[in-house]
Amino acid sequence: MLKEREASGQGAGGSTALEQTLLATLEGEIASNRLVLPSLPEVALRVRELMAQPDCSVAQLAKLISSDAALAARLIKVVNSSSYRGQKTIDNIQAAITRLGLQLVRSLVTQLALLQSLHGGGAETRQLKVLSRHSMEVGAHCHAIASSYTTLNPEEALLAGLVHDIGKLPLLLRLRTTATGPIDESVAETLLQRLHGRVGAMVLQAWRFAPDMVAVTDEHENLQRDHRGAVDYADVVLLAHVLLHLRQGTQTQWTAQAAQAPVWRKLAVTPQQLLQDEALQLQIGAALARLTG
Repeated sequence: MLKEREASGQGAGGSTALEQTLLATLEGEIASNRLVLPSLPEVALRVRELMAQPDCSVAQLAKLISSDAALAARLIKVVNSSSYRGQKTIDNIQAAITRLGLQLVRSLVTQLALLQSLHGGGAETRQLKVLSRHSMEVGAHCHAIASSYTTLNPEEALLAGLVHDIGKLPLLLRLRTTATGPIDESVAETLLQRLHGRVGAMVLQAWRFAPDMVAVTDEHENLQRDHRGAVDYADVVLLAHVLLHLRQGTQTQWTAQAAQAPVWRKLAVTPQQLLQDEALQLQIGAALARLTG
């Protein structure tokens, strides 16, 4: 059987020679920092840099955000949504910042910019669409879980959900340009699963995200993760994955194993309790509507 596999180009581990070659190529590009990483849209990066300065003012921030008309319009839409709407409709960025607060604006601007990146600059393939939808669904679950069951910032939790698979974005774009031509989707999926955590950490480090957010990319599927301290953003993304798969009826073996994960002890809740929490389901729907609206 081994000789038959080798003759057909398939190794003993079930991977094809093409897959092994691509894996070695991509790993080499990652190790030597030659893999082209996506850039966070400039205005979002500049917002994060400006807010890192101690003398950042609302007026400066409003001027910067207003320089990107599309982003400004989306932020105005969010501030007037049911989640944040006050008694008065907001029609300018400075008033939006005053209502939301600086830290929330930073998170929302980054979220909106990431959604733009996840759409692949308008050149979406089926895989990019799947990645975008999955990231939004996980983000919505993270927002609801963080809000209802932890003391974490729900908007930062949503952001963690949006970035958890960000390593797949440069990999998908890179796989379009292989010298061997189109890549079989099953091969591409294997490569994405093996490499996206490492690449995701590289992307978030390049974007100067905090270490707790960088950890999300590597740890969000680690069922054995057991760290000191309270539930963190990587834990919330793991929980969101479990809940999402339970709701969709997918990955039954993984979700069965997930029920024994150490994180449930910290949360003092079971997967079934999350699944049966009707208020949580409503929160998930509201967060997803905001992301997709």
